[in-house]
Amino acid sequence: MKRTDGLFHRVFDEIAPEYPEIEADHWIVDIGAAKMADTPENFDVIVMPNLYGDVLSDVAAQIAGSVGLAGSSNIGENVSMFEAIHGSAPRRAGQNLANPSGLFLGSILMLVHINQPDIAELAHNAWLRTIEDGVHTYDMFKEGISKEKVGTKEFAQAVVDRIGQKPETLKAVTYTANVAETDRKPIFSTPLPQKKDLVGVDVFLDWWKGSFYGVADELGALVEKTNGEGLKLQSIANRGVKVYPGGFSDTFTVDHWRCRFVAEAGEGSAITHTQLISLLQRFEAAGLDVIKTENLYNFDGVKGYSA
Repeated sequence: MKRTDGLFHRVFDEIAPEYPEIEADHWIVDIGAAKMADTPENFDVIVMPNLYGDVLSDVAAQIAGSVGLAGSSNIGENVSMFEAIHGSAPRRAGQNLANPSGLFLGSILMLVHINQPDIAELAHNAWLRTIEDGVHTYDMFKEGISKEKVGTKEFAQAVVDRIGQKPETLKAVTYTANVAETDRKPIFSTPLPQKKDLVGVDVFLDWWKGSFYGVADELGALVEKTNGEGLKLQSIANRGVKVYPGGFSDTFTVDHWRCRFVAEAGEGSAITHTQLISLLQRFEAAGLDVIKTENLYNFDGVKGYSA
C-alpha cells in the first residue's frame, strides 16, 4: 500500500498545509478502518482513494445504524451530483420497504450546496426527530428500542409531520450560508511542470509451462533473446517478487510475468519510443504473448516507479 498509494499520500501532504484549521494525520486503510469501527468520534474528514472510500463509507453508515442512512455529494468545478451511498436496491423496488434516508440526506447536502441552509436545517432536524421518536424502517428497527416499524412512504410522511421540530436527545443541526463564490478555493491544484524522461519499460507476459516452481530461468533465457537496440532485460518478477536473474527455484509463480527493460547505458538513461516499438516486435517474433506494457519515467530526475 505504501508503494501503490504513495502518490495519493504525497499529494495529501502537499495540500494539507492549505487547510491549517484541519489537523492532518495519516493511517494505512486497515488500521484506519479498525480505529473508525472502535472510535468513530475521533474522525471528522477522511480523505481516501475511491475504492477505500467506497468501502469505509458503507462501514461508517452501518456503524451509525444502516447503510441506508448515508447521503453523498460529488462536487465538481461546474457540476455536482447528490445521491445515496448505496446502490439502487432493485430487490426492494415496489415493496414500500426501502429506507429513503440516504436519498433524503443527499438532498440536504444539495440544499446546503445551492445555498439554502434554512431549508436544509428544517428538513434535517425533522429527520433527526423522526429517528429519535423511534419511527424506523426495517433495516434500522430493533425490538425494545424502536417504537414503530414503517415503510418508505410512512417514514417520509413521519418526517413531513415533524417539519419545524427539533430533536431533544440527538444534537440538532444548524447550517450557515456558503462563502461567497469569489472566496472559494479551486477544487484542484495544478502542479508545477516537471521534466519527464522515459527510462525503461515493464513488459507483462502471459506465459505458462504447467508448473508453479522453477520455470523462471527458462522464461529468462527466452526473454534475454529480445535484448538489443540499446535495451536490456534487467529483471523478471512474478507476483511482485524478483524471480530472474538470481531467483529461488522454490518461489511460487503464476502465469503473469513482469519483464523490466532499461537502457544498456545504465538505469536512468533516456530511451525512445522507437526502441520500445522495436522491442515489442522482437517479443512478437519470439512468440511471447505480451498482454500489457507500462512505461517507466523519471520526474525531475527522481524515479516515478517502484524497484
